[in-house]
Amino acid sequence: MTLVLRPLNPEELGAREAGLDMAARLVGARRPLVIAHVQALYDVLLESEPLDEPLIALGLAFGDMIVARGGFEWVRISDEYGDETCVAAHGKEIFCAPISMIQKRIARKERLNIAELRDGTIEAIMKRIGEGKTKDR
Repeated sequence: MTLVLRPLNPEELGAREAGLDMAARLVGARRPLVIAHVQALYDVLLESEPLDEPLIALGLAFGDMIVARGGFEWVRISDEYGDETCVAAHGKEIFCAPISMIQKRIARKERLNIAELRDGTIEAIMKRIGEGKTKDR
């Protein structure tokens, strides 16, 4: 199957906004969240058995940190594994899946520094772009 990378449609934009609103409510803060809020939410969910919605909200908040810091954009990815809301570099066929990244780490009960994960993710994407290891879209 071919990779399809497209902008979010209105329904997906609404779901993203609802998730970001939920993340803000969960930490008792206003949007936009700062990295300390996202770290606090991660730490709380790490110590609990979170439902899917709070995990998705956390993943969206983490993705928003990548977008804000890296200058990336929200996209929808479809491939042989399914569909997911992701973050991509503008004009490039390279992306990361912040919701899955968070879900997997929480499932493994992995303690981490959200700022380091954000910065490392941005660095890895930019390195691949610099090396010419990604296609233009």
